Amino acid sequence: MAVLVIAEHDNASLNDATHKVVTAAAKFGGDVDILVAGEGAGDVAQGCPR
Repeated sequence: MAVLVIAEHDNASLNDATHKVVTAAAKFGGDVDILVAGEGAGDVAQGCPR
């Protein structure tokens, strides 16, 4: 099962709730994609877990 997480961030890094959701989604065993949108999205996306 693939999971899409829509990230919440402060234009610099992901917030704690998003980290928790990604961790929970990874437990399903499928792919986890993270959508980072908005100002500063590129910098935030670089810090996302791979």
